Amino acid sequence: MFMDYYGVLGIPSDAAPRDIKSAFRKKAKHLHPDLSGSPERVKTKVEESPGDSMRLLLEAYSVLSDPRKRREYDRGRLRIVNSAPGAEFDYRVWLKERLDEPEYVAKLIFYDLLHGLEDEALQLYDRNRSRDQGRLERFFERPEAMDAEFCIAEEYARRGRYVDAYQVMVKLIRMEQKSSGFGYFYEVVLGRFRKLVLDELSRVLEPDAFLELLVEACSLRCSAETDAQFLRKTADLHLKLGHLHEATDALARAAALKPRLPGLKAMQSKLAQYTGS
Repeated sequence: MFMDYYGVLGIPSDAAPRDIKSAFRKKAKHLHPDLSGSPERVKTKVEESPGDSMRLLLEAYSVLSDPRKRREYDRGRLRIVNSAPGAEFDYRVWLKERLDEPEYVAKLIFYDLLHGLEDEALQLYDRNRSRDQGRLERFFERPEAMDAEFCIAEEYARRGRYVDAYQVMVKLIRMEQKSSGFGYFYEVVLGRFRKLVLDELSRVLEPDAFLELLVEACSLRCSAETDAQFLRKTADLHLKLGHLHEATDALARAAALKPRLPGLKAMQSKLAQYTGS
């Protein structure tokens, strides 16, 4: 049985993290008037002596207050439910018979992503990604379409197709900046984007190509944290290539965004050894 955690807390499905905390605290206090303090303190007290209602409340809060757990839960709510057990209708076969129409291609990609058929979803997406008429957002709500394409990016990365993953992520970040679709999950998306650029693409691209990519990544202006990390990496790469002026400039820009960025002082000291400043 699929539990409605949003209903348990009495909040809409697009509730902000602060609203989730507030709802949890109010519900917990209603069940146990002696409970007080921050949501974390209330949670600790609930864990010590949970009844059935409290246990369900705690379970709902545990899932919805964690961006990754919440995303998986939200995806579960979107799963396409087939006909009753034993019914002959096969929705996937029905979709495959209609792949000459972009709408059903998009719906099959979405279906396969939700049902563990990632390879099949990628094959379809590869064939249609450059076609404007095949854009997922034409046939789904914006948040659903963006979540599906984020899954595509993750699957590309799992298969070592880092450049493909990067291209999808850049598209999604630009979409988010134009009109929010990820909502509470955006910080997780940016964290995955940082890992893709700084850890994965840095291993497979030649220095010049990686520098060009870093310039583009910085131009997205994702967040101060993200941009500062990209600039620090840019400075490090320029320094290794002997480009002292460019390294100095990138490091100064990183420091302006995040003065306490980890590793910044060490790199400034290293750069000073080369420049004599």
